[in-house]
Amino acid sequence: MRNLIAILIISILIVAMIGCEKFTSGYDTNPLAPQSANAAKTFTGAQLAYVEFTEGTCSWIAAIFADQLHGAQRQFSAYDVYNVNAEDFINDWPLAYADVLKNLRLVENNPAVGQKLKGAAEVLEGLHMGNVAAMWGDVPYSEAIQGLSNTTPHFDAQQTVYTAVLATLDQGIADLTATATGTFGDAFSYNGNATRWVKLAHSAKARYLMHMARGLGSVNAYDAATLASVITEANLGIVATSGADDLMFLHSTGAYNGDMNLWYSFGVYDRSGYMDAEGCFAVTMLKNRHWDGRSNELARMAFYFDTTGWSKGVVPTDLNYNPGGAYDAVSSYPGFRASETLMLLAEAQQRTAGAAVSATALANLNLARTYNNNVFGTTSAAFVAGDFATGAALLQTILNEEYLAVMHQMEAFSLARRVDYKFTYRDSAGNVTSMAPKNTTTGFAYRFIYGSSEHEANPNTPNESVGVLDQFTRTWANH
Repeated sequence: MRNLIAILIISILIVAMIGCEKFTSGYDTNPLAPQSANAAKTFTGAQLAYVEFTEGTCSWIAAIFADQLHGAQRQFSAYDVYNVNAEDFINDWPLAYADVLKNLRLVENNPAVGQKLKGAAEVLEGLHMGNVAAMWGDVPYSEAIQGLSNTTPHFDAQQTVYTAVLATLDQGIADLTATATGTFGDAFSYNGNATRWVKLAHSAKARYLMHMARGLGSVNAYDAATLASVITEANLGIVATSGADDLMFLHSTGAYNGDMNLWYSFGVYDRSGYMDAEGCFAVTMLKNRHWDGRSNELARMAFYFDTTGWSKGVVPTDLNYNPGGAYDAVSSYPGFRASETLMLLAEAQQRTAGAAVSATALANLNLARTYNNNVFGTTSAAFVAGDFATGAALLQTILNEEYLAVMHQMEAFSLARRVDYKFTYRDSAGNVTSMAPKNTTTGFAYRFIYGSSEHEANPNTPNESVGVLDQFTRTWANH
């Protein structure tokens, strides 16, 4: 009897469990975490995450470190003297990997993706991971985004990442230029134009090859073969002086928590007063540019900085959040400008020429100034060979212009480190002022540091402590 009762009880429990399973079937699936998605929509999501990564916190800290922005209040005043900690980058690391790189890989590995969309995703991956490596140095790449099969990826050397980035960009170019079918949507200014994506890829290659030329050489002797590759790639890249091929991040409606310019959102809505332009080197450089007898930078000054009430005796102390300014709610933010490509080209040509004044370098410097006249409304005249007594004098002018060409972008920090912050301007008395570190005890910053979440979750994260590896430690590309 006892055995019969036990069998009945077990049978009833099994029936009940089966009934409950049918009743709750499907409720364990999170509708907010889809397992698959249309490749085009996934690509748009990756692009938006890329905008958040490059236009948000990383660009503000990079601009402060490059002395194009002033950290005024709270933690931003610490950034102004290069003081950061692992908590400051806790959101940027997962944004770079989980939101940007992972989504791009989903697009690239989707069996239904068109070849053109795959190529665009590869170009954006190369551009993005080159930027990640530039900011942090050694980073995961070969073992990144492997899911549960590898939750503790090893960190690849910065040089290795750059090499892999170039290969990814080459694959993107191949896919975009092959006889391919399919169109794709685009959250950037390119509207799915494959030709413009290819130009972006070549410009990105020129940028990261220049980083490598410095890493393979020294401060004053860049690797010659790599410089030749910079010239080749830059000539194929974004060079239209009209700005027609520039990569721009669009903010059409300026809706808060929507497509509002992130600088406007932070500086006006979220953390007003945390950052401004007071005393930064970029402002004083622009203010004094006219003393070279060729430059009129009033329009570019007024685009980036608030020149309300500006006069010769007053220097702007805030960013331009006004309508038509660089940081209005609907203002587009640059992902890659033709002026950067032209300046990379000019720099590589002049470094190759050495002591002699390079005519081709001078020509490309003047094309970048034409770009400024067209895009910003400046009225600068072309330089002539007689303006430069030596190749070194022309190179310094190129570096100064290159510094302004990447204004308020993450690349401004990469450029500053790559040339050891050697930017100058001349005042009315002929005195030359060079950029100096805002922290005279530590000197300039040379890298970002890894977020605390990576330290806690990944034992392969390089050790970071004062004197071992910190924001003042040079990366391979800036040794």
